[in-house]
Amino acid sequence: MIKNLIIGIDESSNIKELLDYGIRQFYFGYMPSDFEISLNRRNNTKEQYKTLEKIYHDIELIHKNNGTIYLALNHITSNSIMLEEAKKIFGHFKDKVDAIIVSTITMATFLKNQNYKNIVISNLFGNYSISSVKFLIDNFNPIKIILPRDMRLCDIEKIVQYFPNMNFECFLFGDGCRFSESFCFVDQGDYDLDSSTLCSYTLSNYQLVKKANVAFKMVVKDGLLNNDEKIAQLQTSKIDISTLIDNLFVLNDKFNSKQIAYTLHQLERYDIEEFYKDEILYIKAKTILKILKQFEKANEILTQLNQKEFVANNSYKKYHRTNTNAINQTINFFMKHKNIVSYKMPSRGRNIINMLSLLKNDDENYNYKESLYKL
Repeated sequence: MIKNLIIGIDESSNIKELLDYGIRQFYFGYMPSDFEISLNRRNNTKEQYKTLEKIYHDIELIHKNNGTIYLALNHITSNSIMLEEAKKIFGHFKDKVDAIIVSTITMATFLKNQNYKNIVISNLFGNYSISSVKFLIDNFNPIKIILPRDMRLCDIEKIVQYFPNMNFECFLFGDGCRFSESFCFVDQGDYDLDSSTLCSYTLSNYQLVKKANVAFKMVVKDGLLNNDEKIAQLQTSKIDISTLIDNLFVLNDKFNSKQIAYTLHQLERYDIEEFYKDEILYIKAKTILKILKQFEKANEILTQLNQKEFVANNSYKKYHRTNTNAINQTINFFMKHKNIVSYKMPSRGRNIINMLSLLKNDDENYNYKESLYKL
């Protein structure tokens, strides 16, 4: 379990403590004091070194203990100055580290042209599909590919099984952001600045803005409602599938046949696969549709649902970011695939030793209500 964990380190890390714990895989970034832009996509000290002497010492210590260590060149090399600095950093470490993690075609091509053999493809490439992974393998022959942190386990499984001879790295859980890190152009970790980072600023300063009902055409064109009812629907009604099913239970209790017929009319417009995205939703839908079997629309939808049963789909929706039971389930999933050779926990601002100690506690039950991912 521990041996496959890869940990980001910096000048404050207690390398000996991590080695004693059993960690043998590490990565780091390097940002010299005379260069203000990080090439590890981190502008603070987390997972970042500023002095060559210190990182050289730690590399030697890790290698003496049969560990491996990677240099991360994860920034968007968007101009010639950044590219030249990345080339300098490559010169410092090419013979000292076990591999270099890159996140752009520019850096991958540079390493390839230097005949550098130990390329690791970063998750920032956005390797979400078999075709994208194949492109990277064909063009750069990497020793490992890191898959994005927001991928479902079932999609990870498809990729690692399709490429049994390629090594992969995965995240044990996502982080606080629901968006793809691959397409985020915000520098992370400006914690030493007076102003907040963009992400933390939006969390603390967001405002709710009213917007048009996304299903307004469905309401406007409906032939069962009069104008006053349409206005009421547009002002108050939510048209998502979960709300529609909940409304059917309420309407059945009052047995408002006109509103039941209208709600079923709305519900049938959803693709039948939408009912299979959540087990609770699927069960509730079949229950209320059986109750309302005297309605033709209810029978039609129910007939479609009866054509196949719900099958639980492995996805990150099941895994809470600090729930140890869920993390251990994820590790067990990864361990079934021999070519998933490393996995990591997002560690920015966290005490790694405390995080690792959580893995020893498998008594915590999964709590869906606390889950970070609801989708």
